Amino acid sequence: MKILAQQGYGPKDKLKRGLDDGVIAGAILSPRYLNPEKMREKIDELAALGGQILMDPELYAARYISHPAANLGNLEMWDYFQMPRRSALISGKAIPGLIETSLETQSNLGLREWIAPNVYVDAADSIEMAISLNFISQTKEVAVRCGDRPVFATLALSREAVMDRSQFQDIFDALTSVETPPDGYYILMGSQSAQDSGNQVRSDIYHSQVIAGWMYMNYVLSINGARVINGYCHLLSPLLGLCGAESTASGWFSGLRCFSMNRYLRAARGGGQYPVIRYVSNPLLARVKQPDYMEFKAVHPQVANGLGCDVIYEEGEPSRTVEALQSWEALSALCNDYCSGDVERDLPAFSSYIDRAVQLWTELQASGFRQDVESNLERMKIMRDAIDIFKEWAEIA
Repeated sequence: MKILAQQGYGPKDKLKRGLDDGVIAGAILSPRYLNPEKMREKIDELAALGGQILMDPELYAARYISHPAANLGNLEMWDYFQMPRRSALISGKAIPGLIETSLETQSNLGLREWIAPNVYVDAADSIEMAISLNFISQTKEVAVRCGDRPVFATLALSREAVMDRSQFQDIFDALTSVETPPDGYYILMGSQSAQDSGNQVRSDIYHSQVIAGWMYMNYVLSINGARVINGYCHLLSPLLGLCGAESTASGWFSGLRCFSMNRYLRAARGGGQYPVIRYVSNPLLARVKQPDYMEFKAVHPQVANGLGCDVIYEEGEPSRTVEALQSWEALSALCNDYCSGDVERDLPAFSSYIDRAVQLWTELQASGFRQDVESNLERMKIMRDAIDIFKEWAEIA
């Protein structure tokens, strides 16, 4: 499974370094942060390095075009970014044109694979779900007219859309019966209550049934022959990879590691605390503050990944670019170890890995450390429970 960069504000040399160092396989670019001219330059630069380059059209954010607190960045500079009358979406009249203008834009930018636009779905039994399925059912047909490149249909769901199992199952009955399916899916799982503390986003994505549902989406779609890309995944990447994901994406700031529609609205408060440097520890299955990591490592050296970026952390505070590289390096190593393509083998192996992380957190607690121990132990339990729920849904013994 591949790790992709989720591009956001202030990339500097992060994407180029990530491709050069081999810790990412490509990037999902954002028209919110790049105007059309800059987007073309960035695509040309990264394509020359051999990475898989995609652009998320982010049409789902068009619901906020007239919102007084809209924070859409460069999106309104793009010709395809528009929201027609709701009646035209419900009837389906506007949908082919929205897909076509977006895919033509991506074709003109020189992209070799496309992500088709879609709306954001707040609930599984909503009008938005019917509109979304209409987008998906027409994606490949429109793509053929635009040049027939591989196309990923966007499936952007709120966590609430997976909380009712029967309604959630209806979504997959509809997806697997699409007459002309897309080549793949670009899945976004949206948090309802992501709160940016400056250091991290505290998200309600960490719910056992939400994670199980996300795993199940990857499993069902992949066994039906679809390629599946997941956005804004971060430490959930291995769980999605072992269920069939082709790739997962994560970025360098909190808002690029967890998806929320709140990102398209201005925050009510002023600027927050600047985030501290963190280290992704695979043995802990956690992203910990650098000072905490150094204290943990002095007592329990096994918290270190033993990868290339470790030495930079030991020499002093790393740059923001190195922090991003270390995160991608850790995720790549973890997924290489536990995402072999054999879900029945990988699930128990990764469950055991979670158990070892729990043991290590417990040992840190016994050594007198209190930093984030309880919250991470709770997160480990949620991940284990998610695996059990997924196994039941997928009928895996």
